[in-house]
Amino acid sequence: MRSTKSLNTGFTLIEISIVLVIIGLILSGILNAQSVIRNALTKDTIKGVNDIAAAAQQFRDRYGSWPGDLSNAVASIAPLTASCNGNGSGQVNTPAESICASEELIRTGMLKGTAGSPITVRGSTTLSVTGATLALSGVPAGRFPTPNNWNNVVRIQGIDCDIAIQMDRATDDGNVDTGNFRTATACAGQDENIPVANAVLRLN
Repeated sequence: MRSTKSLNTGFTLIEISIVLVIIGLILSGILNAQSVIRNALTKDTIKGVNDIAAAAQQFRDRYGSWPGDLSNAVASIAPLTASCNGNGSGQVNTPAESICASEELIRTGMLKGTAGSPITVRGSTTLSVTGATLALSGVPAGRFPTPNNWNNVVRIQGIDCDIAIQMDRATDDGNVDTGNFRTATACAGQDENIPVANAVLRLN
């Protein structure tokens, strides 16, 4: 017969403590990994925005016009999509000009990417040079300045409030409601669960 002692054996407090410590270490590792991924995404997005802004300014210095708005772009940049001559208005004010702006920056070697494809960061965040009128269409009044005050912007699509606020701190005044970086979504704090479909950094 089995003894009563052998029937009543179970986990000791020490064994349970060891299991809890292991679980804690695993959870801590997962959270740290997520934090590292988030930080990398934020840094990559900030770098991408700075790169496209610098490339747009460089393009304007070289050609005397913003990318997408250059009226003789097809003759000046080869090979370029045949429909990529802008209207020379000083603002990238149509979806077609915005698409061409990315291609022109890539074709001239001022920006890395695949010509004809959107400029993305880690496959989820899209960056483009766009006129303020186009970027601000459909945005609630009061969140951005009027298009008359701004001409061209770098448009950032597909981030969240956490990344947006960190971007603002790195590129502007730290407040997404003021300055040269603004979001179409109100961000009271660094909340990863609040999506920001549309944000802009002013070029001119």
